[in-house]
Amino acid sequence: MLEPLLDVLFPQGTCCICRRPGRFGCRQPWCQECLDTMTELQNSGPNCERCGKYLPEGATICSDCQSRPPLFDIARAVGPYEDPFRITTKVLKFMGRKYLAPQMGRMMASKVQSEPRFGRIDLIVPVPISKNSLQVRGFNQTELLARYIGKALVVKTACGLLVRTRETPHQTELTKEERERNLACVFQVADPSKVKDLSILLVDDVYTTGATSRECTRALLEAGADRVCVITWATGRGF
Repeated sequence: MLEPLLDVLFPQGTCCICRRPGRFGCRQPWCQECLDTMTELQNSGPNCERCGKYLPEGATICSDCQSRPPLFDIARAVGPYEDPFRITTKVLKFMGRKYLAPQMGRMMASKVQSEPRFGRIDLIVPVPISKNSLQVRGFNQTELLARYIGKALVVKTACGLLVRTRETPHQTELTKEERERNLACVFQVADPSKVKDLSILLVDDVYTTGATSRECTRALLEAGADRVCVITWATGRGF
């Protein structure tokens, strides 16, 4: 009920992606042309059976998952981390345009519903961000997305259940090996009784090397979760 009211009170005058003039908001944050591009990119190649990265035609599993099978059951994303998916991620995360989150969350929930391998979902858990990032942005974009996914799937969202045990350097400029070392043993479940024997849907905004998803999954499974699946807004391309 709140979204239509927000669209009336705070209408957006341009598409959040291409800046084309129009009337936009929570229900329609981008123009039809940008949506068409997103749809085209969604179908731009097969996905890795395990982590969901986009692969060349004929491939079924990426080299990373072949050499090191992930602990989560399955990971999927709405689209590849390319424009316009990349732009929407940055506009939400760094420009604080929270009105994008409802539609992004609904599309992520739809992706989960379209893939039978996700199976039963008992609890939704967002990936926590660093204290520094939280202070700079004022909100956790992953937590925001998780709430809207939970609303669409009618599943409880447990914000604050997965926590960081220490602060780490930002992942952006690190290599794959450095990212893994950077995040080793960083995540912990605050109350293991709340995940015991449950099927968890882990939510993040972007899947790149998979280091964050792997370490969060490890923490959840060690705390007693039965299984973990991952949903993100965007993912990379593998080989």
